[in-house]
Amino acid sequence: MKSNKFKNVPLLLATLVCFSIISLPASLLASEVDISMGAGVAVVPDYEGSEDYTAAPLLMLNAKWAQGYYVKFMGNRLRVNVVPNNTWSVGPVLQYRGKRDDDVSNNKVGDMKTIDATLEAGVFGAFKAEGWDGSLQWVTDTSNSHDGALATLDAGYAFTAAGLKNRVGMSMTYADKDYMDTYFSVDSRDADRSGLDRYKADSGLKDIGINLSSNYAFNDKWGLTGLIKYSALLNDAKDSPVVDDEGSNSQFTFGLMATYKF
Repeated sequence: MKSNKFKNVPLLLATLVCFSIISLPASLLASEVDISMGAGVAVVPDYEGSEDYTAAPLLMLNAKWAQGYYVKFMGNRLRVNVVPNNTWSVGPVLQYRGKRDDDVSNNKVGDMKTIDATLEAGVFGAFKAEGWDGSLQWVTDTSNSHDGALATLDAGYAFTAAGLKNRVGMSMTYADKDYMDTYFSVDSRDADRSGLDRYKADSGLKDIGINLSSNYAFNDKWGLTGLIKYSALLNDAKDSPVVDDEGSNSQFTFGLMATYKF
């Protein structure tokens, strides 16, 4: 199990922090804010559709103001709420997607053309009330890696049980033709290099997923959070030789991190 994804973290964090600061009203910088941070490790698929897994850092930063503004960074995604409301939130989002190259565990997929890492940028809208939450997010490629766009719908419910703060959620993601073609198609050149059958992926519902996170508080400051996520690749993503022949449409993520409230 490899851990090469660690090398991308410093640049990613610097980019996301700068983005969050310039997105909020300047007057907030002098007002009171609740801040929590977390650090740990996650086990994630080696690439989308892989049956092999790799270790990656799991980092979290939440900053929330009384007016409802917030900055939330978790894993590979940053959201900034620019609306002064504690129920509804709207704002920009940045999302990091790692590269797929000859360093992956699967030799045939490694022989295919390299797909560079990218930052995806877009907007989101979300609500949170009485334990329920939901969000709709749209992002597009900013680095000419896949030139595509994705829309993600997520809903969840938070509850307390056995001394743990829990959240269970479900999600689904739609991907356009450019994204699907980049990650799941096999053109003639890739077929010659890898031995995989030629395949053309089109736009559609890419995946559905379910996730669970739980937090245990040792005291007012320190806690421990665990999470598990299962996603099922669907339609043209599932039928791609990258997934059907060399990988798996069942994608799992596991994570564990220590958290601290300031």
